[in-house]
Amino acid sequence: MSERFCYRCGISESEGGPLIDGLCQVCFRKENPVLVMEDEINTELCQNCGSYKKKGVWVDPQNYELDQLIFEVAENALLENITLDERVREIRIVSREELNEIEELPVGVAYLSYEPVNWHIDYFPAIVIYEIEIKARIHELQRELHYEKKTVTVYVRQTVCPRCQKFLGGYFEAILQVRAEDRELTKEERDEIVKLVQEKVDEIMRRDRMGFIQDTVELEEGIDFYMGSTRSARKLAQAIRDRYGGTISEAYELVGLDRQTSKEVYRTSVSVRLPKFRKGDIVSDKNGNIYRVEEVNGKGMNLTNLSTHESEHKDWKTIKRERVELVEHERKEAMLTSLTPKEAQFMDMESYETFEIERPEIDLKEGEIYRLVKIKGKYYIESKKE
Repeated sequence: MSERFCYRCGISESEGGPLIDGLCQVCFRKENPVLVMEDEINTELCQNCGSYKKKGVWVDPQNYELDQLIFEVAENALLENITLDERVREIRIVSREELNEIEELPVGVAYLSYEPVNWHIDYFPAIVIYEIEIKARIHELQRELHYEKKTVTVYVRQTVCPRCQKFLGGYFEAILQVRAEDRELTKEERDEIVKLVQEKVDEIMRRDRMGFIQDTVELEEGIDFYMGSTRSARKLAQAIRDRYGGTISEAYELVGLDRQTSKEVYRTSVSVRLPKFRKGDIVSDKNGNIYRVEEVNGKGMNLTNLSTHESEHKDWKTIKRERVELVEHERKEAMLTSLTPKEAQFMDMESYETFEIERPEIDLKEGEIYRLVKIKGKYYIESKKE
């Protein structure tokens, strides 16, 4: 069989072979580079919130320190833009030391290392220069691995991400309205709700970048949160209901047309209405039992039966079924003046009038002052005055 020669450099197959597609080993590697990415990469960083694009989606950074953030953005851009010969089916990122030790590879596998070798990050566009090294094998007849080195410059430019454009432009998609049934929110409730919403928004925005609060408006009747997304407003409403109980409803308002799709655009009002009951309220059920409300939460209410002084829990379905309602009452402070097996005599601390009630099955001590509630002429001991 006659000797074959490399059509590029002319070396014989016996010296530079085996030939691959008519090329000697050296010329094959030169003619078939595996690292085919561009020398320069441009990427963007939101100057307002520090987010950047990752696989085409804006994401929040892992680190908000500007120097580290620039390197995070630049490295992400570098890795997303690494382009290899299509015959490389698997790529593994390794350290420079690991790469230097590699001498053999299966066909279709590449090992790559990179490190920044120069940079300026004092002003924008920031520049980070990377040196990339790669080893690969793309043909079964290769005797030596591809070894290539390349310098790539990444430019990190400032911009404003779509979320911040909307936020800075006053955009909001939904209004979360927090109210209470037949009453105003207390200052304590307002403070707790604002704190809860702020905590939950931090969680929500990890998954929903539009879940920001555009504005918070305090009203006499409650609080309005102007939200960047309807989904976040719904999640916050659910979190408030889980904590305090209540009901959730929605209403929609047509605000215009989408210029791109010509579809109608609606703004959603998500309303969460807290129960009328609060800690310390006096309530009664359909059977005439009198209770003091000890706690109100998403599951129901913890109550003290003022006849037996036993603790009870009623869920919201039971509260509705038993028609638990606020009851008109008068609170008094009175001193226990005497006890009999069946009666307890008290003296009103304001009028000094005395009255008797049926002795309850709780420990009482003469001379102590107690808080009582009077309902339809009947007295109930609420608690001992601290």
